[in-house]
Amino acid sequence: MASPISCLSILIIPLLVTSLFYDVSNADRPLLEKVCKKTMDHDFCMSILLSDQDGHTNVLYILGIASTSISLKIISDVSDEIENVLIGVTDPVDRNRISNCITGTDDIYKKMQLARNVAGTQSYAEEASLLTAAQLKITECNNQFESHPKHVSPISNHTSKLMKLISISSVIISMITSS
Repeated sequence: MASPISCLSILIIPLLVTSLFYDVSNADRPLLEKVCKKTMDHDFCMSILLSDQDGHTNVLYILGIASTSISLKIISDVSDEIENVLIGVTDPVDRNRISNCITGTDDIYKKMQLARNVAGTQSYAEEASLLTAAQLKITECNNQFESHPKHVSPISNHTSKLMKLISISSVIISMITSS
């Protein structure tokens, strides 16, 4: 039979561990809520920022660098996902469009790398310009498919994810420069 102390430890230790992590993550939550409320997709923003330890900060400047760094990881994954979509596409016009988007995604990655670098130097105007250029690349990609109203983009969920990522960084830059 289990002793009362071991029964008690089975109940209390998990509660103590949970409360330690709960306090740390809640300290960051007001800033994340403030940022994510202004993005394209609140839930996506919260999940992205909370998924990475660098997103757990209460300093807006550091959150900006973290969001760009997190985006770089995800952009690589999205680019791979788009390449996987290309494998299954047989229509030559769509293959060309998707190939253009892959090239655009490579450009987006480079712009986000530059944005992360200038964020470290607090060159917010330059960072905002790079983020805008990245958004334009996604728009160019999407516009290729929208030019044919009856045609649906086979990669729209991927390009949407890219827009949401850049939205997070753009909101943070806007908040930094307006304060």
